Amino acid sequence: MKSTCRIQKNKFLSILFSIFACAFFYSCGLDSVITVNEPYVTYNSPLYSSEDYLTWYFDFRTQENQDIESPNSFVGTEIYYKIYNNYSNLLSQRNAILSVNSASNGTSAATKMIDTYSYQPLGTKPVQSTSVFIPNDGSNRRVVIRLKTYTGQENYSGDNKEQFVSCVKIENVEQPYIPYRNGNSKSFDFFDDDDSDSSSSVDVEPEDGDADFYYSSSASESDTYYVQMFAVSVAFSTDSLANTYSLVLDLGSVPIRKGE
Repeated sequence: MKSTCRIQKNKFLSILFSIFACAFFYSCGLDSVITVNEPYVTYNSPLYSSEDYLTWYFDFRTQENQDIESPNSFVGTEIYYKIYNNYSNLLSQRNAILSVNSASNGTSAATKMIDTYSYQPLGTKPVQSTSVFIPNDGSNRRVVIRLKTYTGQENYSGDNKEQFVSCVKIENVEQPYIPYRNGNSKSFDFFDDDDSDSSSSVDVEPEDGDADFYYSSSASESDTYYVQMFAVSVAFSTDSLANTYSLVLDLGSVPIRKGE
């Protein structure tokens, strides 16, 4: 009889503990999840293997109409990139990121992109004063990025100039930017094809050990690099006091070849 009472008492205490534990976790907000909508529209998504340099630009739309419960907040859209000298490495890492890019995997794609493969935030000149590449403006905006000006397009001045010369054009932002590598001290004109860098300090080739460069001892082509880019929406979590990320948007990849 005493044994039966002891068992019933233990069950009661176990249930009571579970109730208090659930109440504690709920009150601490540990079960809250921020859902961040990813940018999902691309108008031009280039391929590293393309031979048409006029298509070597990135063109997408942000997803800034975010319904995120206060006090959490939507911060904006970040653009990440990585430079490779072997396109097999680019494809392998790109595919690994996209293989976990699903709602069921949460932020796994962004984590793999940033923490595992060390993708870097895109920089600009003039340097932006914001913590994300495209700060939240409350409305979805089109963004066009061409990493370098190619031979024969230096003096292009048409309506779609940003699609032909080195430029970052953000809809509703008057200030045009020039894309720079992370740190804002080196350009994507690795070979100084526009003959603009007499000091040879800005237009330089990536080197083994650079944070934004995945070096392979067996390059796919001589005097050729490949740049892969992703966009991701960013929100600030008041629970973790850190940024949380959406799924990533594959913006595509472009080659950068000497003399083009």
